[in-house]
Amino acid sequence: MLHDATRFVRIRDCAAVLPGFSTKGALSDQPNGTHQVVMGKHVEQGTPYIFDERHRLRIVPDSRDVAKYILEPGDILFMSRGMYSYAVLIEDVPDPTIAPSTFFILKPHPHVIPEYLVWCLEQQATEARLNAMRTGAGAPMIPRGAFAEIPIPLPEKSVQRGIAELWRLQWREARLQQELMEEKGRLARLVGSRIFNSFGQADREEP
Repeated sequence: MLHDATRFVRIRDCAAVLPGFSTKGALSDQPNGTHQVVMGKHVEQGTPYIFDERHRLRIVPDSRDVAKYILEPGDILFMSRGMYSYAVLIEDVPDPTIAPSTFFILKPHPHVIPEYLVWCLEQQATEARLNAMRTGAGAPMIPRGAFAEIPIPLPEKSVQRGIAELWRLQWREARLQQELMEEKGRLARLVGSRIFNSFGQADREEP
């Protein structure tokens, strides 16, 4: 799908790469919280993030200016800590929502389609570079400066759109397959329950 107009650029040429909001200690929901926080447990690789009220975790930030940590639809969260890194597209979040320092916040430039950038970050060549630069034994992490320098292909926008649509189709297919598996499991449990219940009824009816 890529062609001669494609050029290699750095991630920082495609998006602003910002650190997440640093906090002290574990976060807990505050009744008077003003800012929603997206945590790693709220997101799933390969799935655009849409806020769910079950994810409520609102805090009152300290006196620091948190404007640069505010998330908007089209932003990308990149899990930078741990043995496994992945990118998540922000689809819908309350205003204001922030992300903690376990993530990098990527804000794509106008010439870059967010879904395309997520697709690039999921490719094996990019993952190999990420694995090579991960540092630390107890709590490994990706250095933000090195991450921003990773080269990725950048075709013209029409090609980006085609790849972005393919990425979304793959996501929808995976979601439908998961829903189908869950429904099959539910039906299997229902059939099993009815069969065993019928056996129990038959036993009770025997003279």
